[in-house]
Amino acid sequence: MVGDLFGRRAPAQDTSAIQLGPSCVTTDCHADLREPSYLHGPINLNQCAPCHNPIGDEHVFEKRPDDIQSLCMTCHDLDAPKAVVHEPFAEDCTLCHDYHGAENRLLVKGGLGAEGCAQCHEDTREGLRFLHGPVAMGECLACHTAHQSDHPSLLVQSRFDLCLSCHEDFQQQIEGAISVHEPVTEQCSGCHEPHGGETQYFLTANEQDLCRGCHEDFLDQVEHFKFPHQPMTEGKACVNCHMPHSSNQEKLLAANNKELCLSCHDKPIESGGRTILNVAAQLEGAEFVHGPIRQDNCIACHQAHGSHHNNILEYAFPEDFYTAFDESAYRLCFNCHDPQLIVEERTLATDFRNGDLNLHYLHVSRDKGRTCRACHHEHASNEPAHIRSSVRFGRWMMPVIYNQTPVGGSCTTGCHLPYEYDRESAVDNSREFNR
Repeated sequence: MVGDLFGRRAPAQDTSAIQLGPSCVTTDCHADLREPSYLHGPINLNQCAPCHNPIGDEHVFEKRPDDIQSLCMTCHDLDAPKAVVHEPFAEDCTLCHDYHGAENRLLVKGGLGAEGCAQCHEDTREGLRFLHGPVAMGECLACHTAHQSDHPSLLVQSRFDLCLSCHEDFQQQIEGAISVHEPVTEQCSGCHEPHGGETQYFLTANEQDLCRGCHEDFLDQVEHFKFPHQPMTEGKACVNCHMPHSSNQEKLLAANNKELCLSCHDKPIESGGRTILNVAAQLEGAEFVHGPIRQDNCIACHQAHGSHHNNILEYAFPEDFYTAFDESAYRLCFNCHDPQLIVEERTLATDFRNGDLNLHYLHVSRDKGRTCRACHHEHASNEPAHIRSSVRFGRWMMPVIYNQTPVGGSCTTGCHLPYEYDRESAVDNSREFNR
């Protein structure tokens, strides 16, 4: 042996003739290479020469090539390059794979699950309250490929197709839907974190803030309504009424708008210091129902999100029992009904007349005119033309007694004594109103 400056001896170089193979894995040499449960093919066959090349016939080996991938590719086929390549795959296969053996069939260092990926990547499970199923099980390869992909983040499919490959029920819903939320057809990760989050469905933000990401202008308008619709600001906000993915209704509604409205308005609701009556009870068994409700169309009169008009109405309507007549104040009614039913004192255009005296005009066109609601129920009634059986007058529920005849009828209320009308032969009601 040759000594160094300190007199220490360098180890002797083994120059004995060798034959790579079984002699390498004897108990005296590299027996530990055969201990793993899964062995690299050459090791399994006790063949070292496919990867190791001795210099001459001695126990001295050529330096491992810098391009280790080329060595691997002498046996392993390399697919055509794809758009996204995992950096270790492009540089050195042994960064991820043990070249002798391991405890998994793909010889991945650390294992096939998240532990293997965590050799380089931060564990995405850390600190998350809710985890996506594959993440919770540590199965990164359920969504990502380890080598290369045509999709971002080494995904095995496009984001949309990948999510639906497990969530098949959404695929069926989308295919049969009338309306589909646009982000659903683009990428689910626009609303959901792919690994997990602080909410049950690992949304990227809370419900309304999430919607605001796309619908900010609209939600800003809603916030400035004088009368906001309560579901917009409480609970699940937008999702109280809209489906987040797809629906068999227009505008992603959770049900047709009448059914949807009555899912809340099937009981009295306290709002703004007043009680909104049970609308479902008003409709139940009613013989005469207002046209828009017969068409399951509550939003013909009401704004779904909020309004600058009382009762979140689409257009103006007098809130008081008495009001001076102004056509613009009745825009809600005149959006469907002809204002000529009101404004002409003498007409044949309405059935509510005594001879040709327009009784709508008589009631409404005055300084202390009665609003439509004084006589008609806005939702439903058991009387023709949805005439009320009673109407609130301050603290008093004032009875309205109406009788219809083939040519007219009669009415008795707390406003006046019985009055009759006849379209063919005018009735003389020359008495003072009991006011």
